Amino acid sequence: MTSTIFKSIKTIFLCFIFINTAILISQVSVGNGSYTTTFPGADIAGRNGFPSGTPQTSGVAATKPVPTNDWWSTLIKENHASNLFNYPLTMKTTNNGLIMTYIPWGVIGDLYSIEVGVTGLNTTKTTVSNFSDWTVTMNWNDGTNEVEATSGIGMPFVYFTKNSAQPTSIKVLAGTATISNEMLIITNAMNGSDYVAYAPTGSTWIKNGNTYTSTLNGKNYWSIVMLPQQISNITTVANEYKKYAYVFPTNTTADWVFDEATSKVTTSFNVITDIKEGTNTTILQGLLPHQWSNLANTSATPNGYNYQNVRGQIKTLDGNTFVVENTFKGILPTLPNLPHYSPSFQPDQLYTKITSIENDQLATWTDSYNEGQVMNRLIQSARIAHQTGNIAGRDKMIATIKERLEDWLTYESGEVAFLFYKHQDWDALLGYPAGHGQDNNINDHHFHWGYFIHAAAFLEQFEPGWESKWGPMINLLVRDAASPNRNDSEFPYLRNFSPYAGHSWANGFASFPQGNDQESTSESMQFASSLIHWGTITENTKIRDLGIYIYTTEQTAIEEYWFDMYDRVFEASHPYSLVSRVWGNSYDNGTFWTSDIEASYGIELYPIHGGSFYLSHNQQYAQKLWAEIETKTPVLNNTPHDNLWYDTYWKFLSMTNAQKAIDLYDSYTDRNLKFGVSDAQTYHWLHNMKALGPIDASITANYPIASVFNDNGTKTYVAHNYYNNQIVVEFSDGYQLTVPANQMKTSRDISVTAVLSTDKIQINKDENINLTTTVTGNGITKVEFYNNNTLLGEDVTAPYAYSTSNFDYGIYNLYTKVYTNDGFVVSNVVNVQVGSQKPYNSNIHTIPGIIEAAHYDEFEGGVGQNISYFDATINNEGDFRINEYVDAIKVTNEGATVGWISAGEWLEYTIDVQTTGCYELKTRYASGNDSGGGPIYFEIDGQKVTDNIVFTSTGDWNNWQTKTTNINLTAGTHILKLKADNGEVNIGRMEFIYSGSTCPVAQEMSLPFDFESFPVTSDFNNFDGGTAKVVDVVAPFNIGNSSTKMAKIVRDGGQPWSGSYINLTNPLDFSTNKYIMLNVWTDAQIGTSMQIKLERQNGAGFFEIATPTTTNGEWETLIWDFSQLGATTYDKLIFMFDIGNIGNGSNTSTFYFDDVQQTSTLSTNTFSINDTQIYPNPIKNRLIIKSNKNEIQKIEIYSLLGKKLKVINQNFKNISVEDLSSGLYLLKVYSENKSFTTRILKE
Repeated sequence: MTSTIFKSIKTIFLCFIFINTAILISQVSVGNGSYTTTFPGADIAGRNGFPSGTPQTSGVAATKPVPTNDWWSTLIKENHASNLFNYPLTMKTTNNGLIMTYIPWGVIGDLYSIEVGVTGLNTTKTTVSNFSDWTVTMNWNDGTNEVEATSGIGMPFVYFTKNSAQPTSIKVLAGTATISNEMLIITNAMNGSDYVAYAPTGSTWIKNGNTYTSTLNGKNYWSIVMLPQQISNITTVANEYKKYAYVFPTNTTADWVFDEATSKVTTSFNVITDIKEGTNTTILQGLLPHQWSNLANTSATPNGYNYQNVRGQIKTLDGNTFVVENTFKGILPTLPNLPHYSPSFQPDQLYTKITSIENDQLATWTDSYNEGQVMNRLIQSARIAHQTGNIAGRDKMIATIKERLEDWLTYESGEVAFLFYKHQDWDALLGYPAGHGQDNNINDHHFHWGYFIHAAAFLEQFEPGWESKWGPMINLLVRDAASPNRNDSEFPYLRNFSPYAGHSWANGFASFPQGNDQESTSESMQFASSLIHWGTITENTKIRDLGIYIYTTEQTAIEEYWFDMYDRVFEASHPYSLVSRVWGNSYDNGTFWTSDIEASYGIELYPIHGGSFYLSHNQQYAQKLWAEIETKTPVLNNTPHDNLWYDTYWKFLSMTNAQKAIDLYDSYTDRNLKFGVSDAQTYHWLHNMKALGPIDASITANYPIASVFNDNGTKTYVAHNYYNNQIVVEFSDGYQLTVPANQMKTSRDISVTAVLSTDKIQINKDENINLTTTVTGNGITKVEFYNNNTLLGEDVTAPYAYSTSNFDYGIYNLYTKVYTNDGFVVSNVVNVQVGSQKPYNSNIHTIPGIIEAAHYDEFEGGVGQNISYFDATINNEGDFRINEYVDAIKVTNEGATVGWISAGEWLEYTIDVQTTGCYELKTRYASGNDSGGGPIYFEIDGQKVTDNIVFTSTGDWNNWQTKTTNINLTAGTHILKLKADNGEVNIGRMEFIYSGSTCPVAQEMSLPFDFESFPVTSDFNNFDGGTAKVVDVVAPFNIGNSSTKMAKIVRDGGQPWSGSYINLTNPLDFSTNKYIMLNVWTDAQIGTSMQIKLERQNGAGFFEIATPTTTNGEWETLIWDFSQLGATTYDKLIFMFDIGNIGNGSNTSTFYFDDVQQTSTLSTNTFSINDTQIYPNPIKNRLIIKSNKNEIQKIEIYSLLGKKLKVINQNFKNISVEDLSSGLYLLKVYSENKSFTTRILKE
């Protein structure tokens, strides 16, 4: 069947809004990318969510994007908040007003001092009616009374107004109250705190029990201050503070400027005020340690009373403005190509480490956080591959990152994974699948998007112009996490970053009793670094300077509140030199997954990258911290520990003592790597730090991607030029470094390049090989040729060449060192294989016969990795062939088996096929995974010869069963390759039994379905009120449908889930063809939910997706996204149309559908007979089929009764039909999983 015209096609670029339905289908295109504004639904694990409810905002706040991730963000999610810590106050909202108290540490509990409101106030919730950079205005409105309170970080005053005839009410819950004219003084309240309430001049207070009221002398404003702790004359200070009581802040701003010439970041803090009475114009503002310790020379300075707080000493300023100045010390994308100056560095080892990762793929089962970590692992490795001349390896990793990142940045209708959803109520961009509450709680957006933005900068570096297509979507991620525009209509200003607190908050709704929190400051700094890279490479100075502002400011906050670098924040009894979590009113060394102290250290260091050197700007502190790590953790013991991230620790150590870090690395090479860590990057980093020496933070540059290292007085200047033109980077000590376009340059570089080539890459033992080094540059004194770390010889005159025949069996990594009087460079590494792949124990596997899975071929030169097999890890988890990497184990009655299989692994076997023909392949397997395992498939001499083979669960990893399939083999000696697209299965014996000259053409029930030849009515299995059958296509259904048959489901009574299903011959595989697509016609209302459900014929488990109709009374194409499933064990396809409603048998409960197929894209382009030439017809002996528009992939010929007679996979222009009898036949033509059926006549 073919569909020629669809009057209504559901596509990813259209948005339909229908008055009679609440369904909204919307995809917003942004450059080449896109996102959806319609929730796409949950994935197979029930993931994908969004915050419940709607924002609790009112007034001006209701007109702005919702500001999550602030110190007061509980207010916008919950009816009341009990975790408002503004330094120094602790506050809680109630139905009757605002609790004010002082809690030096931890949660508020029931330790209340005063409750402030108006008489009779009784609301059900508190809303946010306004906010600014560091203030929030809370609103209580019960319909009769309205009260607002404004509080800000560092402000000891809270400012109140009311819109009510009722008097102001203050309930004293602890302490003693004294009336002094318009002042109400409360002393010795909770934790010894003292307060003063200031009513307007001339006001009086009336006491009634423990409640004090005032009519405010006919005014509507008042304020309350918490007095400094430990003052001796409370009345005196109360009167001193009175001048501030009537100056109300109405707006606060923190505005930054980056001076590239001086590398200074200047932040001006300003308060706009409303003077209620009196002549004073300034407020009392408290400065936090990261502010008062970094004031600009021109700034006003705090000289008032101090407050002691969980954040350290708060110094008060009489004034509405102050200025902070910090210095940006520079970052790098990676370390330069100088590790060869480390005496123990071995280029061949780095090459091997790169090759071990370059083929790694990104998991299909992941989330936005884990995805970012693994992308970063590949990015760090690819940068090193580029430096070392391994361009093939670099490009593999680039392709892997690019494919997945672009998938994330593109939404396609029906998909539920690798996409962004813009939630309109919460003004947030949510990535699915999410992790760590990134969706439901709007947590950690800066952590997650930092990895994505860094990946984007990486892609633009190596694929210039990528930004022009995909940059708009990346900029959307920037705006989501840190919009620098207060007037942004879509996203809140600086969502994650608090301009006054000086650091980011991770929790979207501050949902813990201790207030908001941030754990991994190192990932927050990674986010800032990503903005600097992205802004610089795209020449977007606004984003670049945003990143520099966050980076420099957050560094000062980290040094104070996470590291207590200057010994003025942590309690004296705190046992560690850092904390891993800062809360609104506490700090600790726990993490959200463990209390291990090892994780506490690691989470503040990971990931280590070119923007991590802030960790060692203070060398004294970094050395102190490492000494503590040695005593508090077993880092020197080389013992396995899931939460001790050795690589991260060593890279941190290398910033102060690189040689010790190298020694530790060399002593524990077989450690388990942390998820997201690259062994290649660790090796490259440690030896670079040995060559460079520690960072020199005293020297800055006039370009942000630059740093200076100082090894006992020898300075190395480094800069990476992201621009298309040469630049001269000027350092603050006067040094100038000329950096070519799009390159990294150091002051130690020499103007020489070297490329090694060889006449052979595979030789026999003792065979001669010729090596040649092509060089550029002058002053070359010699060229040394190396095998691994062994010097083979040297040449001092051009052309630089070396010949040898002294290689025994093995794998050799050859390279050269090219010397001048100023230094040397290392060439690329050339890999040479000496010896051949051989059958295991020299026994070729005879077919027919049995192959034990672990009897894969061997390499006569040693380990067969990448020659006779590929295993994702170098550790053999089993007990068989333990010198190889393959995880093999001997199992009683099963032989030598292979387990621990993961995606991308493969094994090769040398086979000798005795007879050409079809072989029955019986594979013994075990799978303890509930969803089964695989798929695997087989290749012969590089050509795929089987379909994907999926294995059902056997219930346990030691329960073995047999899977039977067919394979066509040609006589002779061949290499049989077993390839795993996915693991979760152990493979045992494989028995090949000759069954005939050709494999029978199976009568398979598999997609696509066009209902011309199959399925037929009897193939449907109806349930619970659904009835399906195959019917003729008659008017009006022939409009836009040129087929003769279609399917019809009528739902009449029964259950809301009624429908029909078809049992499939083989499980569905969505690895390549990720979507199910069909054409449907119904008179049901627009927006009817059309569900496809997948089940197993034998076994539990299911997966279902529903998508709405967008039209009625005509054909349309609907698509369901099953991409997250990959290969499955689901072999039952269930149609549940109008799910959730009970049908009544009418036309609105009737659904006609056709062309059910899998597709690799969401394109609704058709493949029809109009695009194809089929001749002659009638035919005699030969049939010719060709198409100029589509690539034909397969031809099937059926009898009129639907029996499959022939399958043709090649030579479509010369198809023999001599074996067919005279008569009519159905011809089915396939192209890219689309198909049509027509009739042919054999004479």
